[in-house]
Amino acid sequence: MSIHYVKTPAGLAEIQTKAASLSRPVRNLLLVINDSKPDSYWLQAVNGVSEADLAQLLAAGFIALAGQTGGAAAVAPPPAKAGAHAGAAAPAPAAVAEAAADDDNASAFWARVQQAIRDATYTGLYDVLTSQGKAQLGLMRGYRFVLEVEKCGGLPELQTLALRFAEQLRDDHGMAAVKRFYGALRSA
Repeated sequence: MSIHYVKTPAGLAEIQTKAASLSRPVRNLLLVINDSKPDSYWLQAVNGVSEADLAQLLAAGFIALAGQTGGAAAVAPPPAKAGAHAGAAAPAPAAVAEAAADDDNASAFWARVQQAIRDATYTGLYDVLTSQGKAQLGLMRGYRFVLEVEKCGGLPELQTLALRFAEQLRDDHGMAAVKRFYGALRSA
């Protein structure tokens, strides 16, 4: 059975902060894992990792089963295989509840970001995208992004680009970058 995983907000934060003492191979696994390929692919693609390392990331709440939204099931470790050594303990109930609350808060925040994009005027959205693109994407990527903004023919195209930009920020830089974008949208 193929299992697909996604990074959680905690996993994205871990990539930025490196607060947990993950080994280099496990950190590499966290960096590359996504729901485009099954777990078996990632275990073969990253040298030096095993199913136990995958279970460690899952138990820590850094990854979750793809397609699940929030809740305790999203951070529960995979079931132990027959004869397998149970190395990692399941997260404490309080940790599971906290992770679920974080997922719910992130989902609610993401909904507010999407609504702010839908509510923005053309001029406000244009100004925010050009300034945030330069500030958050760096010189070259920011320049190319501003060119994309310039090509937009109206508000619907600009909103679509803004949603894609917010998703890119979330995936590449974490929710802190999205919060900066949201703050700029709210003040525009």
